[in-house]
Amino acid sequence: MALQGSLRDFSIADILQLIALQKKTGLLTLKSPDDTVTLGFSDGALVSAESSAKRIDTRLGTVLVKTRRLSADALSKALEIQGQTLQRLGFILLKNGFCSAEDLRAGLDIQIRKIAYAVFRWTDGDYIFDQQDRIDYDHEFVGPIGVEGLLMEGARMTDEWPVIEKVVRSPELVYRRVPVSQPVEPAGEESSDDPFSETVLSRSTKTANAIHISAPEWAVYEFVDGRRRVGDIIERTFLSEFEGAKAFYDLVSRGLIEEAPASEFGHLDVNTTGSIEMPRPRASGSKGLAAIVLAVVVLLGILSAAFQARNPANVLTRPVPIGDAYLKSLSLLKLRRMSEAVDAFYLTSGKFPDSKDQLPAAKLLHPDDLLDPWGHPYRYILQQEKYYLVGFDREGRTDTDLFISHTVRAATPPANTTTKTKAGKEIIVIN
Repeated sequence: MALQGSLRDFSIADILQLIALQKKTGLLTLKSPDDTVTLGFSDGALVSAESSAKRIDTRLGTVLVKTRRLSADALSKALEIQGQTLQRLGFILLKNGFCSAEDLRAGLDIQIRKIAYAVFRWTDGDYIFDQQDRIDYDHEFVGPIGVEGLLMEGARMTDEWPVIEKVVRSPELVYRRVPVSQPVEPAGEESSDDPFSETVLSRSTKTANAIHISAPEWAVYEFVDGRRRVGDIIERTFLSEFEGAKAFYDLVSRGLIEEAPASEFGHLDVNTTGSIEMPRPRASGSKGLAAIVLAVVVLLGILSAAFQARNPANVLTRPVPIGDAYLKSLSLLKLRRMSEAVDAFYLTSGKFPDSKDQLPAAKLLHPDDLLDPWGHPYRYILQQEKYYLVGFDREGRTDTDLFISHTVRAATPPANTTTKTKAGKEIIVIN
């Protein structure tokens, strides 16, 4: 029997968790109006990923070039050979010594993860899991990727996207640099072997009061000029959509860039060399100060919304939608962590815990993990070989989106077994 349905009823995280828990082997195909992604699993671990959209940032050659594991000239030669022989790109790269085996392994791992992470933002589409005895993948150069790590990163992206999108609202936005008194430099620059060399001493003096930013932030900051669009910059930096948008958000929060008024830019045609006329410097840094103040106000607003329910003195008495959305995502993440703890308890003791209080006692959770972001205790319901975890909204009402159930089944379950949750969602168990 195949696992199939709609992502509106069964999220990608739930699907991956089910495949991992049952250690299934097969192909998971996800279809949306814009893309079709096929993920390959072996014993519950991700081993392959393909996208029909063929985005440039997920192509193996581009991955290797942008991560400096392959030169652009070597890629051009390899693609020319591929066009003549129709051989796999990885085989051509190794055969001709264009890159090392370790570089190829790293490139394939990045490629698979990028394709997989993209589907975590899908809210609509269809899925079907075709169980197979084995699937073909490059065992020599692809290492199985654990689903748990994918889920943690996917949950982080899901939690942070609503906040980021409030600032980076569209890939068509244009940002410009804010003048600052200190130099802006990438963090973690490599130093000379001689710590007392003239170059290192000069650099130390120069960077003593510098503003250090992360590698993704620096990649974006280098291209911010008041004319390039967000989408263009993310494509040039080879960051994923999430990484690029987060870098923009972080730079805005630190007061290093600000949104350029629409009157200062129009449609821009960039030539093949990527040269663009830099905007004229502004006479005053007052707008930079305003951007810093605005970023601080936004941050305080988010923190105020997050702690509103616990602080009776908070003047923001009306719920803030962005705060609720973030806290609900956080609550779902805590529920999943609690479910994993219950499963771990079962694996070590042979039975489910009689109450959720046994989880902290077994060192599987912290006592605070039993409370949702609003301070309400999660509900744990045990019925023989099945348990339910229930979450609540800000007002303490049961939230049907915060609901997890798990059943221990016999080694040979009856055919056509289904489980229905309270939310009316049907989960078809893979046999």
